[in-house]
Amino acid sequence: MCLALMFAIQKLRHYMHAYTIHLVAKIDSVKYVMSKPVLTGRLAKWALLLNQYEIIYVLAKAVMGQALADFLADHPIPADWKISDDLPGDEEFYIDIFLTWTMFFDGSARADEAGAGVVFMLPQMQILPYSVQLSELCSNNVIEYQALIIGLQMAINMEIPALEIYGDSKLIVNQLLTEYEVRKDDLVPYFRLATQLLQR
Repeated sequence: MCLALMFAIQKLRHYMHAYTIHLVAKIDSVKYVMSKPVLTGRLAKWALLLNQYEIIYVLAKAVMGQALADFLADHPIPADWKISDDLPGDEEFYIDIFLTWTMFFDGSARADEAGAGVVFMLPQMQILPYSVQLSELCSNNVIEYQALIIGLQMAINMEIPALEIYGDSKLIVNQLLTEYEVRKDDLVPYFRLATQLLQR
């Protein structure tokens, strides 16, 4: 915080000499530098630099509270205004808005290890990546199913209301869309579990 203040002072030195400066911050960095009993090195240099200017510390919360007070003073409520919970018109409409999340899943199997990855993208474009290393060795298709199942179980636990799912395995996606038939016996239990989770 002190270093950021020093950079600001160096860049805005011509303004600092002409005006009283109100420093809005969570902590008083000026007081921190000045309250040290023995100043050496960088702190001593900063203290000398700060003494040249008239800097007044203002708590950030006080500024936010004053902004709210100023807004209310500039926008007074009319005396005849009444609070009403009723909607205008005869009918009331209730709309449930489900923000859609996006999930990407992928799996990879090698001769010595296997892993699954799931990435959730929130409606606000935030990203939540997850990766799991699996102890059992199996085929790429089984790993893809396991990645999907892990992602679906996480989505259910997080109570995500709406979810779009993307995967790069054409076989898995088309089997779940019932465009392909599940012919390999080792994929059948994974297909059934993934289908149950998708219905939830």
